[in-house]
Amino acid sequence: MTKKTIIPSLRAASLFSAVIAQIALANPVVCSPGYWDATCNPRINAGYQAAPTCSSDPGWTTVSPAQWQGSHFSSPQCNYQAPPSCPAGTTQSVAPAWNGAAWVGLSCQPNAPTITLPQIAAVCESTISAQMARAGFNGTNGTYRGMWGTFQGPYAVNPASPYPPQFSRGGFGLGGPGGDSGDFYYVNDLGNPPAGGASGGNGIGMCWFQSGTANLIGWGYATDQGSDGGGDGG
Repeated sequence: MTKKTIIPSLRAASLFSAVIAQIALANPVVCSPGYWDATCNPRINAGYQAAPTCSSDPGWTTVSPAQWQGSHFSSPQCNYQAPPSCPAGTTQSVAPAWNGAAWVGLSCQPNAPTITLPQIAAVCESTISAQMARAGFNGTNGTYRGMWGTFQGPYAVNPASPYPPQFSRGGFGLGGPGGDSGDFYYVNDLGNPPAGGASGGNGIGMCWFQSGTANLIGWGYATDQGSDGGGDGG
């Protein structure tokens, strides 16, 4: 009996190669790049990864949390809000508090107006002039003339000592700052030299103001012999 040798045709060989190629594509090689697992050498060991988060300090919020990307977490997107502050001309009375999403509770108070010496002088001198006129002193009788020199002050005083040291021997029996501390101002009346105006002796207008304000709480006009008038600002 004669044996026959079967030689595969070129077509059959091509089909066989194609099948092998398809199997290789369908089953990638383990431990090749992109297909590495714990059975490969060297082994990859990775523990639990906690997702990163935004700061928990006041002012921080999370825009977008971290996302798992197969082997690691992405970074979260965070936003910071600075605490608000009071506008110009005001002072903070209550600080803002962070409630987890926004700053709340800021409270501001208007600043006290700035008091200038000319403002104080205008209040004092006009008050003395008006009150002296009501008492019958019109600037031609008595010692009062109302021709004011340089306004002086403030001097801190209190009910127990209503005059600054330079007036300690004056013997003035006029009102003071009432039941609280105050600011003392004085101004020489230059219109009557016999009363001490030009010489700087007496003929003096005096005013007491609530400390740090333009709120008049007492006034007076005095000479070296006594006073032509005085009172409080009530």
